[in-house]
This record gives sequence, C-alpha cells and structure tokens, in this order.
Amino acid sequence: MAVLVRHFAAGMDTATYDQISPGLTEMVKKQPGFIMHAAYTSPDGMMVGEIWETAEQHHTWFDANVKPNVPVEIKVEVFPIHNLVTP
Repeated sequence: MAVLVRHFAAGMDTATYDQISPGLTEMVKKQPGFIMHAAYTSPDGMMVGEIWETAEQHHTWFDANVKPNVPVEIKVEVFPIHNLVTP
C-alpha cells in the first residue's frame, strides 16, 4: 500500500536544505518504491512530504542515506494513502 511520509526538521532553514538536497535528490529518484518528493517551509523548520510504494522502502532509504547526511533530528510520520492519482 502506498504511503505518505511526512518529515519535519525543526530549525532547518532553506539554505541548509538546498545544500544537502542535490546529491540526495539524484539518488532518491533511482530508489525502488519512490514516487515523489516535495519540500516546503513551516514557521519552525523544513517539512518534506514523500510518497512511496511502501513504508519499508522509505525507511530503508532514509536510514541509509538521509539520517547520516542531515545535521538535525528529523521527525517522521507515515500515513497510508487511500487514493493516489498520477498522470
């Protein structure tokens, strides 16, 4: 079942995101199960929403590639997707 994964990086600004993201963006595009990524700001830090085919695929990618490269703790929430419409 597809999932929406919401990441919250408290205190991270767009400059830090922009510094970290290029290498990770190219890598995540090639990951099994990855569907999309969107980053946006909140008053308290950066938010990232991703859609994956399964939570397990996300967690494998995140633990191996994101955690070691992001300088702040990231809160992760996973939500099952009831309906996903793609082009």
